[in-house]
Amino acid sequence: MTARQSYHLTFARFSPSLSVRSFSASEAVNTAYRVEITATSTDSSLPLSSYLNQRAAFEIRPQEGLLSEVAGAFGSALDDSPAKQWQGIITSCEKLSVSKDETVYRFVLEPRFAALKHFQTSRLFQHQTVPDIVAAVFKHHGFSGVDYRFQKSRNYAVREYVTQYLESDFDFINRLCEEEGIWYAFEQHEQHGDVVVFGDSPEHYLRSQGLPVSYRPHAGLESVGTEALFNLSIRHNPIVEGIRTADYNYRSADTDLFAETDNKQSEESADNTVLLGKQQHWGLHPKTTDEAQVQTTLLNEANLCRQTVAAGSGNVVSMTPMKVFQTDVSFPEAPDGWLVLSMEHSGSRDTAYSHTFTAIPAQLAYRPERITPRPHIDGTLPARVTAAENCTYAYIDDMGRYRVKLPFDLDEWSPGGESRPVRLAKPYAGPEYGIHFPLHEGTEVMLSFVQGNPDRPYISGVMHDSAHTDHIPADWNTRNVIRTWANNKLRMEDLQGQEHIKLATDYQKSQLNLGHIVDSTRNKRGENGEGFELRTDGWGAVRAGKGILVSAQNQDANGKVLDMDDAIAQIEQALSLAKSLNKAAQTANNHNTDEETQRGRLKDALKDLKEAGLIQTAPAGIATATEQSQLHTANENIHLVSGSHTDISAGQSLTAHAAESLNLFAQSSGIKVQANQGKVEVQAQNDELQLNALKDATLTSSAGKITIAAKEEILITCKGRISN
Repeated sequence: MTARQSYHLTFARFSPSLSVRSFSASEAVNTAYRVEITATSTDSSLPLSSYLNQRAAFEIRPQEGLLSEVAGAFGSALDDSPAKQWQGIITSCEKLSVSKDETVYRFVLEPRFAALKHFQTSRLFQHQTVPDIVAAVFKHHGFSGVDYRFQKSRNYAVREYVTQYLESDFDFINRLCEEEGIWYAFEQHEQHGDVVVFGDSPEHYLRSQGLPVSYRPHAGLESVGTEALFNLSIRHNPIVEGIRTADYNYRSADTDLFAETDNKQSEESADNTVLLGKQQHWGLHPKTTDEAQVQTTLLNEANLCRQTVAAGSGNVVSMTPMKVFQTDVSFPEAPDGWLVLSMEHSGSRDTAYSHTFTAIPAQLAYRPERITPRPHIDGTLPARVTAAENCTYAYIDDMGRYRVKLPFDLDEWSPGGESRPVRLAKPYAGPEYGIHFPLHEGTEVMLSFVQGNPDRPYISGVMHDSAHTDHIPADWNTRNVIRTWANNKLRMEDLQGQEHIKLATDYQKSQLNLGHIVDSTRNKRGENGEGFELRTDGWGAVRAGKGILVSAQNQDANGKVLDMDDAIAQIEQALSLAKSLNKAAQTANNHNTDEETQRGRLKDALKDLKEAGLIQTAPAGIATATEQSQLHTANENIHLVSGSHTDISAGQSLTAHAAESLNLFAQSSGIKVQANQGKVEVQAQNDELQLNALKDATLTSSAGKITIAAKEEILITCKGRISN
């Protein structure tokens, strides 16, 4: 069989004498094509290593007699342009055999985009759309604006945070395009070489302008140079009845991120379409209901476009992925023609060019399958909390989220912008309550990931490291401590015989110590350093709106909180003494104390602290002391009752003032009023003065005289005699 095509392999920097023996090529939508060329040369010492990564082109040129046929079939100009061309770089080359007459070489040609398979990295992208991210990756590898082209029919959602984790740049771009329903193919340009073309709509398909492709069952027509399809089979697949997606977004926890499609009503599904089953997807991570609906629609379109798949073979040189072709035989499944998805090409010196292909009806929106796996992080990753510049304290937002720096991220970010806001998992949380210990800049944290998705990190733990050491030394194996950044501390000691709790802040050394009270060296603070201590170098206040009981009475730990029976018994005993003294005073015509009022207050208010009162009690005594003055005041009454003695001493004066009367009554042992120095004055300034005694009354001046004076008269009466 005589070859009808001429095959040429050329290099941008080299001009070896090569003759193509055979070639095979595979290309498909959303993948890099691969062309394997076997060639012979009289030069057995080509510097193959120098050919790697060099620009090259492989061309199929029809013989001169066929130019007009090809041009007529596809509307191309009648010139010396190749009928088909692949440009790119050499990614593999090898010497297969050497003989006396020739050396056989094999070269692999792929697009420049394929080189990105060899660049594996981990990095972050923030607040960008998928087309923006793809453009950034291309720019990083030196691709200019003419090396790729985006054709967009919709606005793409800005992704808050996208992680490329241990993933090649090639796989990363493929994965993002698959998630967004973006396809890509390649165009070959004389000036720019291989160009990656991205699209998302049927309006972006490549379309032939020439005559329809001939469909002729294989009958040896290729031997006379006719381009045609040799066979075309059509496979019909069932499609799912509908697709449902659901998700949860903590930023808007009340939003129902549910979306669905129903192919029963779909215009793309004919009446006789077999609908089989339903699909439900969870975890696509939309932020809004609109994004959820877009994702659901893309999944359904990926399902619909594979309902009818054609497979065939032929020798039409100009067929290429994402190009639409019409045939001279109509197919009801594809009224607008067929969209090529994949092709396998082959040819040699001895066999004519031929290919196989797959295609779908061109009226459908093509969506790539989601076959590139997203990296899955099973465990945790270390990171460090970051903060904005000049941020003294923890840098958190209104939702309590942090920014972190991942160790694999080598890009430079503005301080505090190294990541998306990352939530902190807590042991306890709820509406307007929970546990909060702010994390400061530099703190090492462990990141976990929702469903293993690198784009969805959260802080699952906080760690110490060599630069941020643990505050618990090795010998503190019984001590439980919560210590904050400013040394606020809650310490709970479990050491047997020294159990204690300490709540403290360095500010004015304010502390509450409970149990075994020790100093910083674990030594007991004094012989009686047990119990509790509440201290501060600042002010202190004790308040209880319903009352306070201060008691030194011993009580079991399971006793009642307001158990004041001993105190009430003592008060009632004192009031009983006051009552008996009242009766004696009443007999002596003295003024009564108001013990009944106090008894009523005790019953109605103080007992069990029915009202806001203060009760103090101690079995061994109560003492108060001050270097200055004490003030005791009551808007109503003050009662002092002692079962034995009441002693009042004053270093200087003892003064008692009463707005009404002043009454003193001694039931059994009399009253003494003495002045060691100075006068004793007794006056009734506006009324009578009475001095009465049941027995003798003695008025004596030991070293002076007695003067009795009256303005009107002096009256002395006696039933007995008057002695001199």
